[in-house]
Amino acid sequence: MRLFLRDHLDVMALFLLESVAIALAFHFGRGFETAAGIAYFLFVAAFVLAVFLVVRFARKRAFYESLEEDVETMEQLVGRHSGDPVTEAYVTRRRDAYRSYQRQLNERDDEMLRWRTHVMQWVHQMKTPVSVLRLMVQKNPGHMDSFGALCELDRMQGQLDLILSLVRMERMQADLTIEDLSLKEVVEAVIDKERRLFAQREVFPTVGIDASLRVRTDRKWLAFVIEQILHNAVKYSDAGSSIEVGAGESDGSVELSFVDHGIGIRPRDLPRIFDLYFTGSNGRDHDQSSGVGLYVVKRALDELGHEIEVRSEVGHGTRVDIVF
Repeated sequence: MRLFLRDHLDVMALFLLESVAIALAFHFGRGFETAAGIAYFLFVAAFVLAVFLVVRFARKRAFYESLEEDVETMEQLVGRHSGDPVTEAYVTRRRDAYRSYQRQLNERDDEMLRWRTHVMQWVHQMKTPVSVLRLMVQKNPGHMDSFGALCELDRMQGQLDLILSLVRMERMQADLTIEDLSLKEVVEAVIDKERRLFAQREVFPTVGIDASLRVRTDRKWLAFVIEQILHNAVKYSDAGSSIEVGAGESDGSVELSFVDHGIGIRPRDLPRIFDLYFTGSNGRDHDQSSGVGLYVVKRALDELGHEIEVRSEVGHGTRVDIVF
């Protein structure tokens, strides 16, 4: 009530000032012959003002009470209603703003949950190479197998690169350098970098790319995409099999393809392979997937304006095509 009166002090002051001015004008202009006439006019004016304030307060009561009383939650505040259209419109807008704010909070909570999930999965992925290195040292102190140790260190480096790439995704546009590149050169550089992985798993790629094929893209992100695709191909292929890497031109576009002869992807999993943290049946069966690599691959290619298509048949292998 006090807030309502304070909010209408200017209305009351103007009304009373106007009433007194009109009464005096009428008095000196012989409109009111007696003081009683002036008093009667002022009484009627005050009565009209009181009725106006009572009606206005009744319509806005809920609004003013919501501003004066203590509330436990925001829901109590935005749950108020009023008979006044302006006040109701204000409350509605406030309710919409609160709901928008609540959605943003929920999205932020979901994002934090995703990050916690990823960190937990990443730590799980890192524990394996650390444990292998420890066993190698304990079994052969002073005579560690350097090849095996380097393979495990490569694995750790790969996981570090993966989490860094996931972090950089939020500001990827600032990290891009688009240039004209030789596709064969980029692919061969990645294969050379991952040679220990191929030797360890005994799965080797064959490259059939014309040296004249060039694409406009970012070298670092394209190399990351190729690494992730090759890692997946090796991970789910048997020793002694191969990965065929080829490229060609069609309708003005360049298509880079990766074909493996591994275990393939189940049809029910195929539509979700680019979802964050989706490991699928293969990842659960082999305990080798974090559900992050292909998500980052798809995000990176979308930012670069390239397309990716995956086709697979269980027991026969998988084909991945990137269209520039």
